[in-house]
Amino acid sequence: MYEFSDFKKIDMHSHIGTWGNPFNFSGDINLVIDLMDKFNIEKTVLCPSDSSKNADILEAYEKAKNKIIPVPWIDCTKEQAAYDELEYLIRDKGCKGAKIQSLFDGYAADSPIVDPVAEICESYNVPFFVHSGHEPFSLPWQIGLLAERHPKCKFVMLHMGHGHGIYVEAAQTIAKRYKNIWLETSGTSMTAQIFNAYKNVGNDRVMFGLDTPFHAPEVEIQKILSCPLKEKDYENIFYNNAKNFLGSLLD
Repeated sequence: MYEFSDFKKIDMHSHIGTWGNPFNFSGDINLVIDLMDKFNIEKTVLCPSDSSKNADILEAYEKAKNKIIPVPWIDCTKEQAAYDELEYLIRDKGCKGAKIQSLFDGYAADSPIVDPVAEICESYNVPFFVHSGHEPFSLPWQIGLLAERHPKCKFVMLHMGHGHGIYVEAAQTIAKRYKNIWLETSGTSMTAQIFNAYKNVGNDRVMFGLDTPFHAPEVEIQKILSCPLKEKDYENIFYNNAKNFLGSLLD
């Protein structure tokens, strides 16, 4: 039986900030670093609590450049101001991608207002992280349509459908169809579906995430360790796939 810290890890999705109702929870960079040290996490993709807090991840990045991969939250309803901010953060501040949370910000993940974000990510060769799993704003099918319009952009479908079995199945169907979509595991509902994604979507396109501070690391790690896989497969999900996906962005 493997221990939680046995495998080196890259966490493809965590946050710092404070959240009110219905979460009433918070976590700062010290929590993230403590978890990284405890659970053998080499790098963490770090996002803020909302689009107004992107400066927070820049501050965290300055404190821990060897540990943090900063990815800003972009609210596409702000349109040109948001696109300009993203380009500035990537070009001038060292950010390594973009994240949208269209459920919170109130637009569909495949809306035309998202297209400029994908175009910026493609032009700078950085990934585009997209929350998934909640109707009517962030369904796997919508992310598939977005990926279809931007075949050269690399998308990470966060939560691979989240807690709804139909959406988790759809995430796999969509990722099989669109090879520019990778799946991230935090918050997804079943070990069985992580196993299915790894076997059916591709053993190079499923990546571990914590979604700190919302999920317990022990739970997110155990979901993967409970898959009937071999040691090399665990290494792929926890570390190798993310390392290959991020490439030079890890430097």
